[in-house]
Amino acid sequence: MIGKKICYALTEIFEKDKYSTEAENTANLLAEFVGVDKISVAIYEKSKDIYRVLISNFLPLQTKVPVSEIGDRNSLSKLTLKLKDGITVDAYVEQLIHNTPETGDEKVGIVMTNQIPKKMANFAEIVDFLAYSLWFIPSYEKSKSYLSKYRSLWMLTNLFESAKSHEELLDGFVKVISEIIEAEITAVLNFSESSDEGLNIIIYDSQTSRFVHKNLDISKLTDEAMRYFKGMEKIVYKPDGLSELFSTKVLSALIVPGGDYWFIFANKKSKEIYLQTKSFDSMDLDLARDSVKRFLLAKGRIEFEQKLEEEVAKLRELQKMHEALIEDQKEQIKRMNAVHYISQAMRTMYSVKNVYKTLLLGLTSGRLLGYNRALLLTYDGQRDVLIGKMWLGPDTENVEEDWKKANLRAMRYADVVQYLREEAMTLEINNKLTQQIENRIFPYKAHPILEKCVVRKKIFVANERIIDTMGLEAADLVNLLGTKEFAAFPLVGREGVFGVVIVDNYFTKKRIKESDIDILKILSDSAGLAIETAQNYEELRNKTISLERQKSLIEYLREFSDSILQNMSSAIIVIDKEGKVTEWNKRAEVYFNRPKEQMTGVELRTLGSEFEDIEEMAIQSMKIKEEITLSNYLIQTGGRERYYDVKITPFWDADKLMLRGVIITLDDVTERVNLEKERKKQEKLAALGEMAARVAHELRNPVSVLGGFIKRLEKNVDNPEARNRYIKIIADEILRLEQIVNEILDFSREPRSLEFRYFNLNKLVNDVYILLDEKIREKNILFTFETDAEEIIVYAEYSRMKQVVINLLQNAIEATPKDGKILVETRVKFDKIVLSVWNEGTPIDKETAEKLFTPFFTTKVQGTGLGLAICKKIVEDEHKGKIYHEATEDGNRFVVELPKPEITPDNEEK
Repeated sequence: MIGKKICYALTEIFEKDKYSTEAENTANLLAEFVGVDKISVAIYEKSKDIYRVLISNFLPLQTKVPVSEIGDRNSLSKLTLKLKDGITVDAYVEQLIHNTPETGDEKVGIVMTNQIPKKMANFAEIVDFLAYSLWFIPSYEKSKSYLSKYRSLWMLTNLFESAKSHEELLDGFVKVISEIIEAEITAVLNFSESSDEGLNIIIYDSQTSRFVHKNLDISKLTDEAMRYFKGMEKIVYKPDGLSELFSTKVLSALIVPGGDYWFIFANKKSKEIYLQTKSFDSMDLDLARDSVKRFLLAKGRIEFEQKLEEEVAKLRELQKMHEALIEDQKEQIKRMNAVHYISQAMRTMYSVKNVYKTLLLGLTSGRLLGYNRALLLTYDGQRDVLIGKMWLGPDTENVEEDWKKANLRAMRYADVVQYLREEAMTLEINNKLTQQIENRIFPYKAHPILEKCVVRKKIFVANERIIDTMGLEAADLVNLLGTKEFAAFPLVGREGVFGVVIVDNYFTKKRIKESDIDILKILSDSAGLAIETAQNYEELRNKTISLERQKSLIEYLREFSDSILQNMSSAIIVIDKEGKVTEWNKRAEVYFNRPKEQMTGVELRTLGSEFEDIEEMAIQSMKIKEEITLSNYLIQTGGRERYYDVKITPFWDADKLMLRGVIITLDDVTERVNLEKERKKQEKLAALGEMAARVAHELRNPVSVLGGFIKRLEKNVDNPEARNRYIKIIADEILRLEQIVNEILDFSREPRSLEFRYFNLNKLVNDVYILLDEKIREKNILFTFETDAEEIIVYAEYSRMKQVVINLLQNAIEATPKDGKILVETRVKFDKIVLSVWNEGTPIDKETAEKLFTPFFTTKVQGTGLGLAICKKIVEDEHKGKIYHEATEDGNRFVVELPKPEITPDNEEK
């Protein structure tokens, strides 16, 4: 009976209430049973190395008795105990020892009484019973607790099987495992998602069932805390540093790694029943470790299932795409067949207009490509624009009815090509749509759509987004079509574009796909070839008719041209590329006394040395492929000298592709040459007379002055002052005579041997400026010199060109009024060097300008009139250049042009 009471009391303490009222009642029964007044029973807590009072009627329940106070005594002895709660009591203590085969003697508790028991036999019985009970009942209760925890693992199994996402799995696992191992707080650290912002951490409070997500700055954790996250799973008691992680005091913790995750279970939940230990034990660690492993397997299963679902979704998407692709391919094959039929039908048309109608019909027929409307713009080469030609599509409000009728007509034909041919030939496109655009001009240049089609020969597919970006540039087409969804493609031939076709789905709003570009590209090329074929056929037919007409005309023209050739007043000789005569007209027979039959197939050199030169020049004309002209060419025939103008012209075929020989034209100009010689003789005599008169005039004045002053000198021979003055005047007049004579000789003498060299024209101008600087200053002239480059190299006789510049600049100074302007320029042109001298003053009239370079013509009071004539002789005769005058609005300009030399580093003057 007493044993039953003890078991009941202990079971009550372990299962219901550690402060059970049965504990005191049982103590009273025990005291009475062993013959004492007071008794206490305490169990040994190995983890804390203390004895804790469970049954008592003289010590408070849960009182702690340090093991050090008891020592190793195992027999009833009296002790004065200093309890942990600060209480001191005198008691008789008996240790409770239980023996097992595995562990041997094991202390399980103590019995304390206030006196020696009077009933020792009962006391000994109770000691044995209590030793067994304090070993068995805790072991049994622990086994029950473990069994309950293992039974609770089915919740994890259900979770692992039912969870569909990683988040659902993690949250459910934390809740269930925290409940099983009775952890107050659970933390999950995900080291795989660590970043600069910190480590991702989830904290679960089992008392409030709340999750908190936050980032943890690892750098702020102490080294003492970080060491817990190394190695294997572990149990830690009163860990240092983990309190910072949970923001609460941690008495004990389980730390279990799981892949990228670390699970931390902190603080065992407190209970109303008695527990030998309030910390996690090895059983909890085993449960947590195994559960985490199962969690990782479940996580892998979810990841696998998610990947599997993704792959399945991809496969389904691929299946849909494949099915859509098959449908697109079927549609594409259908449309390619339609293109083939349209192309075949267009190739059988011999009229360009019928080709156009066949194309538009094929584009809009529901049996073929099925676009709602097709608009044709043809290219006008003369005006370089596009012209509205045809527009095929429904033009009534009952669109469906129109299409139904068109399809019925199409279905009457078994052969699609025959349908297109017959319908196109009978189709009259005079509908409302065509009336809107017929003969309307569409400029394509700078148009973003039409220019791409015509110039770049590209297909343009328009949609609302593209059209909106173009703005007003494409507004004309959009307003005409009434839609922003259309395609435009060119009709491309070998040599250009014949026009542009625009298709749309105005009524069905069906989108024009990218795949349509390939279809339209094939149709673009095919239509272009068909149009070219039709044009060529029409041209060939017209040419055949024209050739028939020309055949008879050619026969007439051949006879007519031969008649003209034989009746021409010029001698015509044609020689082939071998130099043999193939044509010799009547006039040639008369000139050279040779019949055509004798000269045909003969070389020209057989006629004499003069014809050898003509034959060589004919060969040269064929080489350079240019005409050669000879004037007053002397040929002796029949002992007489005759002069001819000879023209040697390359003789091409009709297409001017192949050179067949040369045509030699000879005109007898003997009478003209004789007249020219007589005219020049007369002009020479007249010029000689004029020159003699001018020389006499120029010399008479100085000679008269000399005579007068010599007489004065004779009269004043004794007057030194007058004599010296007269001698100086006489000397100046003699110098003037010498200058006049030198200029006349310089102009009249034959060109002397010139020493040409390369020199800088700008330096020459500068030298002349320095020479005439005093005269320029005397008249306060603003002198300006402009040039294209610092050095302008010419190839000329330096002293002769210096004389030209001196003459021109000296004339400019004399003609410029006081305070006037002079501008000298040197310029480099493409093939010449230009020197110009402009002076401010009265422009020279045209009549005077024509005589400026005539010898002895002058507008000055003094002067021989040979300055510009000498300049002309130097520039044009000696240097093959050109000199001329230009009158400007406020002055005169004299321009000298010299041939541009080929400048190399060797000949360039530095």
